[in-house]
Amino acid sequence: MSRKMLQVPVATLVLLSLLPIAHVAAASATAADATAATAASTTSTGIDASLKNAKLIEAKVLPDLAILQRVNQEDEKWQQVYRFIDDGFPVLELYGYKPLPDLPYTLIVPKIDVRSIEKPRLKEFMLEHVVPGKIFDSYNGNGNSKEEEESFGNGNGHKIVFRKLEKSHNNVWLLNGQQILHKLRINENLMAIAIDGYLGDRKSPYSKRNIQETNNRYNDPQPLEQPNITNAHAKVEPVIKESKASPLMSFLANMKTGTKVFQHFLSKSNLTRIMDDNAYTVLIPSDNAFQRWHPIDWGFYPFSVPEFTESVLRNHFLPMQRPLRLADVRNMDEVVVTTMGGEDVVFHGQPTPTVNNVSIMSDYNLSNGNQVFIISEVLFVTEAVVSKLHQMHKDKETPPLLAFPWFGAQFLSHSFLALERDPRFTQITRYLNSAEIAPHISGANYTFFVPEDRAFEKQGFDKLSDEVMASQRGVKMLLNHFVKGRLYNRDLRDNEVFETIGGGHIKITRNPGSNYTSVNNAQITESEVFVYNLGTMYYLDDILYSHMLRDFVSKSTKTRSNRHGSDSGGGSRSTSRPSDVEIVPNEFEGEHNGGDYAIHGDDEDFEDEIITPKALPVQIYELPK
Repeated sequence: MSRKMLQVPVATLVLLSLLPIAHVAAASATAADATAATAASTTSTGIDASLKNAKLIEAKVLPDLAILQRVNQEDEKWQQVYRFIDDGFPVLELYGYKPLPDLPYTLIVPKIDVRSIEKPRLKEFMLEHVVPGKIFDSYNGNGNSKEEEESFGNGNGHKIVFRKLEKSHNNVWLLNGQQILHKLRINENLMAIAIDGYLGDRKSPYSKRNIQETNNRYNDPQPLEQPNITNAHAKVEPVIKESKASPLMSFLANMKTGTKVFQHFLSKSNLTRIMDDNAYTVLIPSDNAFQRWHPIDWGFYPFSVPEFTESVLRNHFLPMQRPLRLADVRNMDEVVVTTMGGEDVVFHGQPTPTVNNVSIMSDYNLSNGNQVFIISEVLFVTEAVVSKLHQMHKDKETPPLLAFPWFGAQFLSHSFLALERDPRFTQITRYLNSAEIAPHISGANYTFFVPEDRAFEKQGFDKLSDEVMASQRGVKMLLNHFVKGRLYNRDLRDNEVFETIGGGHIKITRNPGSNYTSVNNAQITESEVFVYNLGTMYYLDDILYSHMLRDFVSKSTKTRSNRHGSDSGGGSRSTSRPSDVEIVPNEFEGEHNGGDYAIHGDDEDFEDEIITPKALPVQIYELPK
């Protein structure tokens, strides 16, 4: 059989041809190349063609970090660079960015924590701070003319401009308006420039979550925000008319079985708004294909991550000059097509029609002439990809149902078991075991600020008896370490105030230039310890509202008991109660029918997006003295 190839768009072929020669083209551009770039204002993907690294930007390349030497691990400047790489680059890899050996590269290291950026905008944020094809090592010398400075762009296609502050006595330089703090030469091909701030549109910050309005379903993919780019580089994508009644959505709505999962994800995605109505072929994985990645009882479901789901969907749409028919596939040895997401798919016709070695189960012609293929697997999703995604999104992992210690308090139970395995938390687990707080922390959706053992020892609370811990004051003090709603690190903004379940208030203090965050009098020693999708823990070096039990430290003569009923000193446990220890009031028990409590409603409640509690106005709270 003669080999036939399907005609694909010219832009697609150009993009494919760029990959192997991108770094060469950027390193040695000729005068003819420069002239051609000036003639065309933008490339096919909306990048300014006059940029010397425009081809590299389009080729989605990263520096080769396989041989990265981790030097000066204790130096804060180097740690900042390593955190930027470790927290941000895995996101770019998920979007198809791949390392290219011997590629000159500059990292612009922002002053804010990459982990505080909203995940739907993390890709855009990272691209704003990377410059492929250029090492800026002479911005403060005579080596860079203004023309040379403005001829390179970052990963979003925005020009990089250096400017010296004219009235500065300390030789202060600015990079796109942000002060340069220092630079570090990582290796011969990689430079890092630290700035006092971050790049991007200042009117629309990357971390802009409205904590009073977050009520999205936890496992539903949400529409991604469009890249925050200037008009000069904006790529205008056609909007489909009457997207709700588009031929594809109508087809999916009429399918009784087999494609409901794809329909659900597609209806929640951006694709119904940005997909044009030209010719395309769409590959639709069957419901069973998605079910393969769904945990049986508990675990991580990759499609609970909205930005990942969106990228997967994009790689199942094939923009084409003419839709590909099943007869075309059967009559050709091999057909290579580039997806909307920039990946290649390979069709084979023999012995049976396949795409990327996945069986084509059936085909349909849409009313507008476009083509649908039902396939048996989800493309570009592998165990390795899901494993890496899981490491980045442990907050979306569903938990096993625990019957112990408190069936109706799943977050508290999982937190207790996790802390019990850590030698730093023998005191707080004793406290949790003594104080009856489960009725007040029922179900899920909480943030727990957890004092370490040294915090108890510092206050002398490690010598308090279990009876003191279980007293009215003890219960209230412990409840002041819980906040209703899931708080991420990005929510802990400077001067933010939250109400605790114990009726108190906690105030956040953080310096944008420091890694330290304080909660009232305590400093956070470890952030975002995810308890599955139930809630979050933060570890503290001090106890909140410690004044509530301080009086008992000098009065306490009891020998505290352990969980098994024996005292720590080997003697018998006293069952008498100190006269100054208050009994837990009736209202704590009565509101839950004498201590009975139930697991949160139904399954839908358990899957809901964790809602951050409303921050309280600063003027109406009073912090403990």
